[in-house]
Amino acid sequence: MSSKLKRVNYSIYLNPVNSLSDRYAVGIMQKWVNERKDMLDNPDDGLNLHNSLHMHKNIYLSGMFLHLLSPTLSAGLANSLGDDSIKMATLKQQFDACGLVIPMAPVQEPGISREDLDSLRAAVDMTPLLGEIQALRGELQQASEHQRQASEAHQHQLLQAAEREQALLQGQQNTQQELVETRQTLMSLCSELAESVAANTAPADEAVATEPAAPEVAVPAAADPEVTTPDDAVVTADFSELQQALTEEIRANNHKREIAELKALIKAQSQLIKTLSLTGEPDQTKAQPEEEADLTTTIASMQKVKKKGLW
Repeated sequence: MSSKLKRVNYSIYLNPVNSLSDRYAVGIMQKWVNERKDMLDNPDDGLNLHNSLHMHKNIYLSGMFLHLLSPTLSAGLANSLGDDSIKMATLKQQFDACGLVIPMAPVQEPGISREDLDSLRAAVDMTPLLGEIQALRGELQQASEHQRQASEAHQHQLLQAAEREQALLQGQQNTQQELVETRQTLMSLCSELAESVAANTAPADEAVATEPAAPEVAVPAAADPEVTTPDDAVVTADFSELQQALTEEIRANNHKREIAELKALIKAQSQLIKTLSLTGEPDQTKAQPEEEADLTTTIASMQKVKKKGLW
């Protein structure tokens, strides 16, 4: 052996019966012994055999480092040796128990490079998604346009309905005004009819009452054989009175019939005016031209009767 190297032999005493850590350590050491025997039998494992010779040195020196750093930490790790306890959580737990804190450097998140972005863009094809987004945008625009057109159409319909309602109200007011004027005209015609009937009836009665009897003239029979006799004069007077009575009766009947017809027309027109005034429905305005024609016909008939001179 070279003078530069110093051989140190050290023996440790383990108690595998009473200590779980010692039992686990004995098992690990026995495994290393078997692996070394296999290396000695295999010439190709020379490098591994050389490394195994220095393994115990590293183990001892690392244990020495921990002992010098903290004897409590070294003892705690020795007692924690086991198959399920060899992990970073056990090491951190022992450090915390010894009051040792390992300063942790802030973890910097790696930035995304341009190459990574290009790779992600190449891996994810956004063309179909962009197409769907464009299609949805077009559908939303169409829906918005349709909604706007529907709103404008609805407003236009409301405006037309308001105009129609205003026109119907105006027509109804005009119709009511015309009905009032027609009623006044009918009342005036009825008054004139009553005055005319009264004026025509009084002179006729006076004429009948004051009409003188035909004088009887005595004419000799021999002078003219065609001269009427007293009996013929009586017959003639009776016939004149009968004719006058028939004429008056016919005139009175005509007056009564015309008055009855006018009363019926006035009653019908009054009922119609009352109905239109009470209801005032827009549908009844459709019959306005026919009703106005009836009123016009009635007024024309009354004026025609008046022109006949019977009033």
